[in-house]
Formats: sequence, C-alpha cells, structure tokens
Amino acid sequence: MNKANKEKDFSEWISYIQIELRNKKLISEKMDFILDESLKLFDATTGSISLTDPDQQLLTIVASKGMDGEKKLAAKFPFNVGITGMAAAQKEIVYCPDVTVDPIYVKLIDSVQSELAIPLIAQGETIGVLNIESDKKNHFDQIAINRARVFANQLTFVLLEERIAKDAVSINKESADPLESVIGYDAQILFLKSRIRNIASTETSVLILGEEGTGKHLVALSLHKVSSRREHPFVTVDCSALSSDLLEVEIFGAGEVGTENRVIKGKLEKANHGTLFLDSIGDLPKDLQKRLLTVLKNGKLVHGNTFTNLNIRIISGTSRDLINDIEKEAFNLDLYYRLAEIPLRLPPLRERRGDIPLLAHYFLLEFNRVYGKSKTISHEAIKVLSNYSWPGNVRQLRNLMQYSIIVNSQPEITPNNFQAEILGKSESSNFPFRENLVLEPATAPNQQLTNNLNLDMLSPTDNLSLKIATERLEAMWIREAFLRANTQEEASKLLGISRGALQYKIRNNQFLVDFNSGNL
Repeated sequence: MNKANKEKDFSEWISYIQIELRNKKLISEKMDFILDESLKLFDATTGSISLTDPDQQLLTIVASKGMDGEKKLAAKFPFNVGITGMAAAQKEIVYCPDVTVDPIYVKLIDSVQSELAIPLIAQGETIGVLNIESDKKNHFDQIAINRARVFANQLTFVLLEERIAKDAVSINKESADPLESVIGYDAQILFLKSRIRNIASTETSVLILGEEGTGKHLVALSLHKVSSRREHPFVTVDCSALSSDLLEVEIFGAGEVGTENRVIKGKLEKANHGTLFLDSIGDLPKDLQKRLLTVLKNGKLVHGNTFTNLNIRIISGTSRDLINDIEKEAFNLDLYYRLAEIPLRLPPLRERRGDIPLLAHYFLLEFNRVYGKSKTISHEAIKVLSNYSWPGNVRQLRNLMQYSIIVNSQPEITPNNFQAEILGKSESSNFPFRENLVLEPATAPNQQLTNNLNLDMLSPTDNLSLKIATERLEAMWIREAFLRANTQEEASKLLGISRGALQYKIRNNQFLVDFNSGNL
C-alpha cells in the first residue's frame, strides 16, 4: 500500500480487506494479512495482534511480524502486564515513545524503539490488542494516535463480522503449547523452553539443576508432555522425603512381603514406558545409588527369581552441587554420568526480574479463580515485588500471592499487604507467613524458653496424649527455625532433620495449619 493509499478512507480499507480475506482459507493467513496491512497503514516495522481468551483475562498472540517463534509461543499477557496488558485493562491506547526507558514495557523484539498498543473494544469489552511498532524513537505522532482510535473500531468490526477473532481463539486453544506452564519471557527461560523442545524426542537422561523453588518438577513434567512418552505415566519420587528403607521400597518395590507374599510395585515399575522424575537426587543414599545404577545399566528390575524389563526415561532434579558431592565421595560418579547426559539449568528468580510482574499476575489470576475473588494488584506492589531478592524463588512468589489474596480484605493488593522482608526492611526469611507466627527470634540460647515459646501451648490439657504434646513442641521449634532460616533446607539443618522430613511434619502436624496453606 503506497503513501497515497494510506490516506484513503478507512471504509475503503475495510472493503479491500474483506474482499482479500475471502481468498484466504486459513485463519492464520487471515490474521497475518490483517497485521501486514495494518503495519503498512501506520508505517510500522513490526507488530502483533493479540486476542482475549473470554474464559480468562489473558491475551494470546495470534499474528506477529519480527518476533522470534519461541517468544510468540510463550507470549500470553495477563491484563495490566506490559503496555499490551495495560491497554487491554484500561481500554485506552497506550503509547510508549521510547521503550528503553519505560519500566513497564516487556521487550519481545530487540529492534523496537517505540510502540502503540491499540485495544480492540466490542460492547465495552476488550477482545484484543493491536501492537504497532517502529525501530525509531518517537515515531508515532498525535495524528497517528488519533487515526489509530478510528482504525481500531474498523478492525474490531472486521474481526467480529468475519468471525475471525472467535475462530482464532478456538484454534489457539486446540493447539495449546505444552510448555505454556513454564512462564516467562526472560532470555534464559526462552532458551530453556527451546532446549526442552529439542531434546524432548530423544531418550537421553536429563538432570535439572536449580535452587529450591525454581520449578524443577514443572520443567520435568513439561519435558514429559512434549516427549513421545506423553501418553504413558509420569511418576515422581522425592529422594529427600523418606528414610533409606522406605525410599528403597518406594523406588524399587518389594517382592514377597508379609504372610501373603504380596508384591509391592515401586515407582520404577509404575513409570515403565513413561518417565520417572527423581527429585532431590543428591539426597539418595549411597547404597541406593549403587542399586539404581545397576538397574539402569541392566535395563531390568530383579526381585528374587523374577525380573521386569524396564523401558523408562529418567529425569532428575537437584539443588545440590553434585560435582562437589562426587569429590567428597557422597555421590556416585558413574550414576552422575548416567543421569546427566543433558543438564538443564533453571535460573533463580533474581536473575529474571523482568518476569516477576508476569508471574505475579498469573498467580493472581490462579488464586482469584481458586478462592472466587476478583482482586487486582497495584503498580506500587509490583515494583516492590520486582525489587525483592526472592531467596525462595517462584515458589515463594506464588505463596506470597496466595497469602495476599486470602488475608487481604481490600479489592486491591498493595505493598501494605506484604511482610517486612518483602518491603526491603529485612531479607532474613523467605517464609511468606511471618506475620502469623507467634515466636520472635531468640536473642540468646538461655532466653529461648522464657522469651520465645508460647508456654500456654506446652501446658497440659484434658487430653494428655504424648503424641499431641510432641506435635505441639515440634510445631513451636519448626516456627522458630523458619524465623532464623532463609530456606527450608537451612531450617531442616537447624532442626537436625532432612528437608523431606520437615515437609512431612509441616503437612501432617495439626498445629501448623497456617504453614500448610503456604504450599511449602
């Protein structure tokens, strides 16, 4: 479309578009054509069209120019995230004349310098957003913005009249990306997703490395979902959660148990033809490391005189430095090479701060649905979250959003709903329920009982059960450990138990109800 044609009446443009659309069979072709013509009309270099999923406040890109394929697959904007989400939420055009200095801008295309986000409104609701972008700063003037308002109405008419918007959303749902649960636009996350797609069809073992709370289980499950084994079981074992004897039965099973000679199937058999995820593999005892290595070498599981041939893919996860453990002879070198044919590193949240607003809004949507709420979060609160160090990573952020939605009686989440460490006054704890805890940190060992313990809790009641008394005392010590520690692993070391044992006590101790709601 040349310069003269740019000035033609929008009604002529609409007629031209509608005629051309009839010659295009696929919805994707129609959306790409509409985008190309829109970019020509506004002398833009790149851009995208996002449509709203009516079931949730999410925008999905259905057409784009200049965007990397992995980013296009990943790009789902909650309302209020980035200038796209802001335009959708406010139902007003948002202009960013210089994206390099705009803190809310989510950069998906490196060449973009200025951008217009134009909401498409029908019957008072946002059905989508057209983004038009330039590789020059301050490219769009007030005349272009005024024209964009009129243009948006015409484009909305085309999308609805031709049923393109509805069909595009339906097709997008049917072809949902199996990796969409791995949320983020950070370069490290996009690289991770690309790597997962590349290795999914292979039978190589994968070792997922990452701090506590970074989402190792989620990545393992996503890897299984895009593999050829996706129709078969995905089975998980937490190697830190059980004693050595119980863990052996959990993984390998047991034959001829009890007087009835029952056979107990282990997770290896249950995962046959599928995927077994060995979480916290660094906590696997040495004798079980050797047995696992033997099973993997032979490809079969032996119980007495019987054996089971195994066809299984192993994915492992750890937050430990296994190389250091190997040097200390705490981890088997041969097993390491069996499990780590391909290593995947999950970045901590502090290395991908640009994803924090996106994640916060995703968790907001999730827990609004769970608890039947419709809360929003202020821009000031998002700024606070973006500046925090997140020692507990994505899990901590998720817990905080859940907590804020449950306890906040106001319709909007503000920084006042966050604990002191989130606000930057203290970074001594990653536990997001600190204000609910009764105890204060002990200033000296001999002051602990007098200053910190709730003595009423230790006083005998009508029920003199020693089990209840023990649970009460354990609850108080666990609370104290979380006040002194930064992570679950540190808390478990203070208590002298494994992290798995700590998680078990949190889940099953009736006096730690508030801990249970935190999804620790």
